[in-house]
Amino acid sequence: MKKNPHFETALSWKEAETLVTFKPLKPSRTEGFTLQSIEIFVLDHKHRQVPVSERSLEAHYEGFVLSQSRKGKKEARRQALEVPYGRFPVKAKIAGHDAHVYELGPEPEADDIDPRSPSVVVWHDSEMLLLIASDRLPPETLVRVAESLY
Repeated sequence: MKKNPHFETALSWKEAETLVTFKPLKPSRTEGFTLQSIEIFVLDHKHRQVPVSERSLEAHYEGFVLSQSRKGKKEARRQALEVPYGRFPVKAKIAGHDAHVYELGPEPEADDIDPRSPSVVVWHDSEMLLLIASDRLPPETLVRVAESLY
């Protein structure tokens, strides 16, 4: 993966925990996919330092990405259940938490410049917003990964 200056790479889950104000959830089930990197959002679009309290974490696996961020209860709920992450959300529960699941989009035509819409599972757990996305795995697989965080 190409280095993005807006992110700092954590060499372990333990190190990642020192860079954010929450305890990152690590999946116990990854469906055989290996962790490639853990990235912490540290610079905004104007190259200003992001306060530690506003940082997010992205764990990149071979087949999916897991995003975690502390948003506050109201904002985490809004972003999980009101912001669209695809077409036709399906209501679900992840470990008892309200969630939306989005299907993997169809393969685009060969001359289409837009990529395939990813499958997405997004939910809130109190003040945390959690999201898992993949451009190749079905949402059922992502739900299994999401449930393994608890």
